[in-house]
Amino acid sequence: MKSLNKKGFTLIEMLVVVLIIGILAAVALPQYFKAVEKSRATEALSIMGSLAAAMERARLVSSSNTYPESLNSLDIEFADVSGNPVTGESWSTNNFTIKVDGTTTANGVVTASRNGTASSSGYTLMRYYYTGKVTCSASGDRAGICESLGLPTA
Repeated sequence: MKSLNKKGFTLIEMLVVVLIIGILAAVALPQYFKAVEKSRATEALSIMGSLAAAMERARLVSSSNTYPESLNSLDIEFADVSGNPVTGESWSTNNFTIKVDGTTTANGVVTASRNGTASSSGYTLMRYYYTGKVTCSASGDRAGICESLGLPTA
């Protein structure tokens, strides 16, 4: 009797492999997007820290003991998306709109609001110049970002 040499996979084996890949993708993709968003927020926190420190230095050398109202008089420079130096009180990066506000130690704050499409809710990070305290406020599909960053909600 002759043995048949079968090569290849059955339809059931292929379906099982596709099902396993689908389950793995369903678990991995949300975690990937969460990690990407967390890295974007960390970038904003870094920019905010540098900006808050520069604002505090500017207040300390100011004769009126107040924070500057714009970025023009700081000892550091920031670039916008096009690479041009930033002036004024706000600018946009690829992911955030960053704004400085307040001239006294009680209200001096830098705010980073997440840029996004109309279909996605955003979040806002706030860092106070004087205390260095950082808060987060979020809504909609990004409500968990504050918790994942370990920041208190505003």
